[in-house]
Amino acid sequence: MGDFENRILQIIGSYPKGIKAKDIAQLMGCDRKDVNSALYGVLKGRCYQDSAYCWHLNSKGNGSGTEKPTITTTPDKRLSDLCRYYLNCLSLEESSGISAFLKSKFSLNYAELPSLTVDSSDETIAKLIAKVSADKKLSANLGYPVPIEKIHSSKTNQDYMLIAPVFLFTVEISGGAVSVASVPHVNMEVIKKYSSRDINSQVYDLVELENELGLNSSEAEIEPDELAARLQSMRDWQWRETLDPDKINRTPPVSEIAEEGIYNRAIFIVTERSPYTVGLESELSQLAGLDENSYKNTALYDWIHNTASSDERGLPEDVPLLEVLPTNSEQEQAIKRAMSSRLTIVTGPPGTGKSQVVTNLLVNSARAGKSVLFTSKNNKAVDVVDSRVNALGSRPIMLRIGGNQYAHHLAELIEDLLSYSADQTDRQEHERYKALYGEKIGAYNELKKKKDAVVALRNRADHMEQRACELRGTWEKWFSSVTETEADGAETAFNGYCAAYDRWHRAKNSFFGRLFWFATGSRKTAELVSHTAALNEWLLKYELRAEATSGETPDSGAHKRLCTEGEQLIYALRTIAEYREAVQELLAEPQLEELDRALLRVKSELSEIASKLWNKWLVTRPLNIDADSRREMSEFVAAMRLVESTDLSDYPNLNRQFKMLQQKMASFLPCWAVTSLSAKGRVPFQPGIFDLVVIDEASQCDIASALPMLYRAKRAVIIGDPKQLSHISTLSKKQDLSLLQKYCVSMGWSYSANSLYAMASGLTSPDQIVQLRDHHRSFGDIIEFSNAEFYDGRLRVATNYDRLRCPRNVEAGIRWVNVVGKTTRPPAGGAYNDAEAAAIVKEIRRLVTDNGYTGTVGVVTPFRAQAERIRAAIERSPELVSALAKNDFLVDTVHKFQGDERDLMFFSPVISHGTPQGALGFLKNTGNLFNVAITRARAVLVVVGDFSYCLKCAVPYMEHFANYVGSIMLRQEKETKRALEYPADRLYPKVSNPEQVSDWERLFYTALFDAGIRTIPQYPVEKYKLDLAIIDGGSMLDIEVDGEMYHKDWNGELCYRDQLRNQRLFELGWDVKRFWVYQIRDDLQGCIEQVRRWCDK
Repeated sequence: MGDFENRILQIIGSYPKGIKAKDIAQLMGCDRKDVNSALYGVLKGRCYQDSAYCWHLNSKGNGSGTEKPTITTTPDKRLSDLCRYYLNCLSLEESSGISAFLKSKFSLNYAELPSLTVDSSDETIAKLIAKVSADKKLSANLGYPVPIEKIHSSKTNQDYMLIAPVFLFTVEISGGAVSVASVPHVNMEVIKKYSSRDINSQVYDLVELENELGLNSSEAEIEPDELAARLQSMRDWQWRETLDPDKINRTPPVSEIAEEGIYNRAIFIVTERSPYTVGLESELSQLAGLDENSYKNTALYDWIHNTASSDERGLPEDVPLLEVLPTNSEQEQAIKRAMSSRLTIVTGPPGTGKSQVVTNLLVNSARAGKSVLFTSKNNKAVDVVDSRVNALGSRPIMLRIGGNQYAHHLAELIEDLLSYSADQTDRQEHERYKALYGEKIGAYNELKKKKDAVVALRNRADHMEQRACELRGTWEKWFSSVTETEADGAETAFNGYCAAYDRWHRAKNSFFGRLFWFATGSRKTAELVSHTAALNEWLLKYELRAEATSGETPDSGAHKRLCTEGEQLIYALRTIAEYREAVQELLAEPQLEELDRALLRVKSELSEIASKLWNKWLVTRPLNIDADSRREMSEFVAAMRLVESTDLSDYPNLNRQFKMLQQKMASFLPCWAVTSLSAKGRVPFQPGIFDLVVIDEASQCDIASALPMLYRAKRAVIIGDPKQLSHISTLSKKQDLSLLQKYCVSMGWSYSANSLYAMASGLTSPDQIVQLRDHHRSFGDIIEFSNAEFYDGRLRVATNYDRLRCPRNVEAGIRWVNVVGKTTRPPAGGAYNDAEAAAIVKEIRRLVTDNGYTGTVGVVTPFRAQAERIRAAIERSPELVSALAKNDFLVDTVHKFQGDERDLMFFSPVISHGTPQGALGFLKNTGNLFNVAITRARAVLVVVGDFSYCLKCAVPYMEHFANYVGSIMLRQEKETKRALEYPADRLYPKVSNPEQVSDWERLFYTALFDAGIRTIPQYPVEKYKLDLAIIDGGSMLDIEVDGEMYHKDWNGELCYRDQLRNQRLFELGWDVKRFWVYQIRDDLQGCIEQVRRWCDK
């Protein structure tokens, strides 16, 4: 050991907290490689390196050269067992790493590199980049160093050479730009070759190696040369060349190497994208080592220890939600619950406004100073929320994290935030809009209370009418005249008689009464006679039996009869009077339709004010940023400009400072959006760093990939729909059961059988599950089948039909183009039907290209072979491909359409004569896929298939659907014939739905007809049937009779459906007038006059 080595030891000894090799080299004025060579060579036993790549003198006697961590805590057994179980599941499901054939008759999936950079101008690399850009299933990595391995194929009885890099640096390709990740992960393929463990345990070797290399440290600043030197010093593998990232060998070309081993080579390699990344395995491994206290205040702890059902106080009651997008009652409930509960489940069937819930939740959380992480396994779901939230205002609040470009995007957002100068006028405007919004919320709530009060009055009147109904036969003539005063008078007379008789009877029959009868008897008798006469007068008035006493007192029999008649009188008068009072109170209140109009108006005003308030909140945010924060923001923007094309590895202090600034800057964007599998290394892995995590499409999500996200947040919102696409695993049920038993994990956590949504639903109480029910996407006929088949009729159609885009001369709804073809099973499996494929192309030409249609268009089918057939048929026509470019055209299987939608959708069922049993079996087990397929259509769904075969195909939902479409076609044919015809007869005409018509509607129709007012019964307007309709030029009146609900209570659900119906009719220009049965029965002429006044106007 010479002076050079001694000098290194002296420097290390003067830094108790450790020092990096680059800093040693800077202090010594020499090359870092020389320092590394000494540290990993002569000095290997004299010093050691910690996980942050800092060197320390080996005073602990550690001769390995790396720091040995000391375990001081006991891992939480529940969490540890669960994570180890999932790691085992992942290793079984995704057992292969990244590799490629060294040589191939076809094009290679890799290209050799001269350095650890990707030169996109290189012709070979450019072709591979184009390949990745064109196929979303492919991913690219920079690999270094390169092991070469010989394998033998028993199928061909030949030997092949494989190439599988040790380190994989993710390469992001976006719009032609290429960026390489600074921190790599270890290739599982290499672990499989050198690990002595069984395949189920090899993932632990991978995690252990990454920990030793410091790849899982969030503070690590790893240089490729140190990483390579450290690996070569730690593992006794087949090193054929000394690793030196700065001097990549090129001779001989890697494709000509014949000897197995690891070479100092670098390659650009393209492979199919893995559904699970090593990042997930790494984070699960870290979670497995946590003790209970280290993650106690996280959503993950609640799930593991089943404490998610206990609520915390969230949004104060006096703080109204800011509805930047209008919400209904269920959406509002979901948002409020999400802001207060530790766990909230939101069930969102197709088109029910899940993104509206998320958007309003993020906005209100940001206003309340809370941070939110939005995530999904679906890139599209993340992109939709990101664009929707940031499009609401002039300043973004959401940071979309993906690839390595997010830091640059963050810098742009921070610079924008810093550059805007708000003033006190903006703050005053914010306060003004805040107060105005509060006033409007108060007005809206008062209107809702008023409507609730009217409904309560209606129900009270109905209850009273039910009691009064039994009196109508005898008391009908007095129903219009009896008042409370009248009832009070009769009751006074009856009570007076009863009291007088009681006094008279006691006096006559008691000892003292008889003793003094001579003095009191005549007076008491006179009183009784007088009260008897008064009561008789009331009884005679209402034609009840009176007792003719001729100045005599009634005997006991007469008394009993008077009491019976009197009680009957009082009951009848009181019942009639209360009924009349209830009806008069009801009629004195505004009509429900008037209140609905007012509610719609105020809701619209609220939306407008909310938008202004939100923008003012965004504008005034800079006023809340202190001077120190503004200075740091300015430094960060400057730093981003400096490091845009500069490697900071040679400037360790600046690099550390830059990373600290970057983490601080993220706090100015309170909402983050990231796909769950790209969070590692991009979202800090710290417990409860976010107040809330929102996980969308949870029915498709496995539980394992959600655990790291739950760890990062204090509370969770889980959004999904168990009736749509579900989590799919290639892990066999037998393997899963074996692992569940091995790790003592309950079956509810099953990796293969349970989705994240299902697991979350089992952790909550029923009141924590909010079901969204208003459907806003599709035409009524399209969604109503799924509503009945999959959702038990719970959905309410609230689609704004004015926004639907139909091809010219085509009405919204479902059409079936009958095509009798033949189903063929290709060798690779599945099924296709060429006749259907040809018919679909023909229909696309007719409805889209020849019609000049500009709406979005899609074709969906259950079978991939059919999708490929249709796609190929379209691609054979360049002009058709060109014409469809404007329609955002997509043809694929259901999985590609999850979370997507189209104006015009074609569905190819494929099944017809010759359908193999395997294809039918597949369809029988995939009802959820069918639900997703048909609910992608907004305006028009065109089914192209064998109608007769589908009617009897033995696939239940398909048979039901064919019957449903058939019934729609019959209904449309009937309605087209009679829709605009005014009946010529005073008798109520035949209608298609007589079971829904009450006697009161029939009566009112005839009365109006006799009065010279013609109406059309059961007039169809979109999905609604109007009781009686009047169309006079541009004026339209819907007359509704409360007949169907006669003697039934109106509840909140009924009122809300009625409100949705009124809202749509108002939008279409209809007036709505509702008549209660009590009005028609008691004041038929008055009801007719109301309609006549509308006609006269």
